[in-house]
Amino acid sequence: MRIDLPETDLKATQSLGSIELKDEAGTLVGQYFFGKGHGRTVFLFGKYKGNFKTHAECQAFINGVAAVIADIRGVSRPAE
Repeated sequence: MRIDLPETDLKATQSLGSIELKDEAGTLVGQYFFGKGHGRTVFLFGKYKGNFKTHAECQAFINGVAAVIADIRGVSRPAE
């Protein structure tokens, strides 16, 4: 399962924004909230939440959750 987080520039954001997160099949798997002074928050699969300062931290969290879900489901992940 692959979930890519689009790049966002918090310096250019004037209000709280959000982006729906979808997997490679186009299935909605979560939401990403971001805003100047608010940081970045990722919600996945209705139960996993993390608050982060950087895009890289968000993507690492997403990759970790996806890896755990794939392992639970017994799905092999593509090599990165």
